[in-house]
Amino acid sequence: MTNPFSNTVKLLTAINLLAAPQGTTIKGLMENLNTSRRSVFRMLQALEHLGFPLVEYRPLPKTEKTYRLMDSYVMKLPNIVLPNPGFTGEEIELVLSILDLCEQVCQLGGIHRLNAIREKITAIKPDIEKGQVL
Repeated sequence: MTNPFSNTVKLLTAINLLAAPQGTTIKGLMENLNTSRRSVFRMLQALEHLGFPLVEYRPLPKTEKTYRLMDSYVMKLPNIVLPNPGFTGEEIELVLSILDLCEQVCQLGGIHRLNAIREKITAIKPDIEKGQVL
């Protein structure tokens, strides 16, 4: 039986490899993801389409191209790499305030969705607490 999450795991592994300061090569991605060269190029194309800013360079002449994510885009956490959306503290506070207002006027079914959004935003910036002014 095929693992339904295998492509997701491969994508997250690729992001982690590309987020490393030294980046990775096509060969490195092929080996780590256990996939074909063509699949690696399709994955890189998909990441770019999703807005991941990829940088490619050759560390030395006549060496294989290295690919990595732009440094300013990546925020490291202990076991995962997340894209940094670049929210300012004021923007986060405004969105959280809007969510507070929406909670007051939404029906019960809407509150669950708002709480899910709140959890996702606070996961990006965990030191922001509900009602905290920056």
